[in-house]
Amino acid sequence: MGRNREIKAFDPRRPGQPLDLFTATDTKLPVIMEILRSPWIVRASDLIQPASTGMAGKKREREVEVVWDGTRAGPRSFMMEGRHYPVDAVVQSWAAERAWWDPRKRLSRRCYRVLARGGLYDVAYDRLAGRWLLVGVVD
Repeated sequence: MGRNREIKAFDPRRPGQPLDLFTATDTKLPVIMEILRSPWIVRASDLIQPASTGMAGKKREREVEVVWDGTRAGPRSFMMEGRHYPVDAVVQSWAAERAWWDPRKRLSRRCYRVLARGGLYDVAYDRLAGRWLLVGVVD
């Protein structure tokens, strides 16, 4: 047991990194640089792709047919590539509104995260185009 000396002596800071990132300093650059090294920032920036490719990182939007269930106010099932996906449960719903001031970049959707065929899928109703889209598959 008493072999934790290396663990206790380990200094996780990189050379030149302050102990407290949020101390009052003249510049916030060390904090910004540390945040930019975070893996989730890199993954998020990988999602930005040219609109012409139709791809956004791992996410690909494709049109799907949705059967609406008015009693539970959510999708009952959806069809994708000829396969029927009955919805077992609506896990979450939210609205996405972006760039309402720019007609070219505007986005207005009602999104639903659904459990179907053992997987989690994000389907969204595009209010501007009047169509349903599969916007994500949750890993």
